[in-house]
Amino acid sequence: MHRLSYKLLLLLTILATIAGLVSMIPAQGASYDSVMGYKALCTFAPASVFFCFLVAGLSCFIRSTFIKDQSGSPQERFKRHGKSLIPLTLILILALGSTVWFNQVKKQYTDGVSSATMEETK
Repeated sequence: MHRLSYKLLLLLTILATIAGLVSMIPAQGASYDSVMGYKALCTFAPASVFFCFLVAGLSCFIRSTFIKDQSGSPQERFKRHGKSLIPLTLILILALGSTVWFNQVKKQYTDGVSSATMEETK
């Protein structure tokens, strides 16, 4: 069971990391610019990047703390690996800050008219 859990969490780490990297790729077909000033595959970038990296980091933490390390109780293992949560906390702060930034920038464009309506009226 531990072996399967380890592999599934490793797969989640890899997929979340790839998703974070892919979401930054420039894409001309995007509906609008990201807050970073270019059309990205995910218009929620950079927040999407940070959230994906947070998922990847959390799955790494769980994998190393509770599956790979089997010495001591879960509480002892958490205490030993707890300092690994510091960078994850920073990533969470960046993700939340980017979300606020995204919402502040994008609320300027809310006018009740969808892009489909805009195209039809042209």
